[in-house]
Amino acid sequence: MTPRQWAGLLLGRWPVRTPAGRQPLPAAANVLKPLDTETLCALHDEARRLRLGLGGGGPWLRAHLDPDGVHYLLPNPASYYWPGTPINDAEIGWWQCTVLLRMRDGEQVSGMVAVLPETFTALPSTLPRWQQLRLAHRARSTERDAYLWGRDHKAECTPELCGYVPEATNSAPTAT
Repeated sequence: MTPRQWAGLLLGRWPVRTPAGRQPLPAAANVLKPLDTETLCALHDEARRLRLGLGGGGPWLRAHLDPDGVHYLLPNPASYYWPGTPINDAEIGWWQCTVLLRMRDGEQVSGMVAVLPETFTALPSTLPRWQQLRLAHRARSTERDAYLWGRDHKAECTPELCGYVPEATNSAPTAT
């Protein structure tokens, strides 16, 4: 973590700051929530189903997450994804969240997922505030993400090891 992040942690400051000229996130968003693997995958499925733009992963993610691991979810929108930002003919009505993922090999990496505010607030929060702050700072400062982990893991990834079977590519010849 940077010295500024350490200072914020020691002072008990919530790490997500509102960009200039924007409305702050509601108090319900200033919470870090622990999730099991099934709940995390359900959030990714919902984001993909609603086409929110940040919800990939699918079978690959499910196969590579620690099935008994605890993952952490934190609303942490970038300024360009801040709720209320115009996009196409509407405004962003979801929260970009940082996720601290526990992978099958025990490594913690970061990821992103779009979550509807009502979905986020319905999730239970069971951690004391000091632990939420510590984990929120860790989630925001983890540089290694699921993409990099997957790239490095690709050579050893087999259905026997991970249970993941890549979808077959369509190798049918195309008409010219």
